[in-house]
Amino acid sequence: MEKKFYKYGLRPIFEEVEDRYSTFYAFQFDTGEFKEDMTYASKIWSDFSGDKEDLTEEEFNMYVEELRRERKLS
Repeated sequence: MEKKFYKYGLRPIFEEVEDRYSTFYAFQFDTGEFKEDMTYASKIWSDFSGDKEDLTEEEFNMYVEELRRERKLS
């Protein structure tokens, strides 16, 4: 399985790529956790808005940690 990492707007998204399908997980700002959210499949695959940013795993993890730290301070 391969993982791909994105930021869509301000939301971190990761994609688990299997042989014949992908599953998308979106960051939940209220809990700081990730939840399966297939609505991002079309947004990531056909980004007409320019809101998608490809991230490395390291960039993704740093961004997620930053969001979680901000959440705990609030």
